[in-house]
Amino acid sequence: MGLIPDFPDLPELAGIVKDMRAICRDAWQQGLLSGCNGNASCRLDGERICVTRSGAAKGRLRAEDCCLVDLRSGRTLAGGPASTELGMHLAIYRALPDCGAVLHTHPRRLLALSLHPGGKTEDFLRLPLFEAETWRARLGCAPALEPGGQALARAVALAAQQRPAVWMAGHGLCCWGKTLADALCMSEELEHLAAVQLLALQHGRQSV
Repeated sequence: MGLIPDFPDLPELAGIVKDMRAICRDAWQQGLLSGCNGNASCRLDGERICVTRSGAAKGRLRAEDCCLVDLRSGRTLAGGPASTELGMHLAIYRALPDCGAVLHTHPRRLLALSLHPGGKTEDFLRLPLFEAETWRARLGCAPALEPGGQALARAVALAAQQRPAVWMAGHGLCCWGKTLADALCMSEELEHLAAVQLLALQHGRQSV
């Protein structure tokens, strides 16, 4: 029996699954993921990706909670069923040959900030801090579209071609990078800025 059910062991797959479990656990511990929400994936090679399955608890991810998917056809090769956001992952990999990993989270502070009364997209994470504009410049936006749909997948992939992070209105955050660690780091930085902005709003130091 392979690492993933019904699929033979691959030397490189063990490392990918180990990374996915560790990164998802870190994201869960920081409140970027809760319960079974969010999803993650890594490029195995030019033809396949490893992605979390639908309904998997990311903070307690097991090897069998990962599945292999054909990058071109989207067909599940082993494990599954794949995440309902598989289409978004596939669209990003197809649009970005250099993308090695994708992490989709539901960061509670970013979500809270996006719901702040009177909030405007152009003021999202706008802070008078040296590092704020550096990270903010790496964030693109996608409109509010149905999760799991092809319209959202296309919108996120389009925005991802210009930015390594995409805020999906009314939904969450999608980050990509060479590794899942890179994608997590981007998520952490943006969530940190959201926490700072929420504190500033709470204490009347900033208007949105």
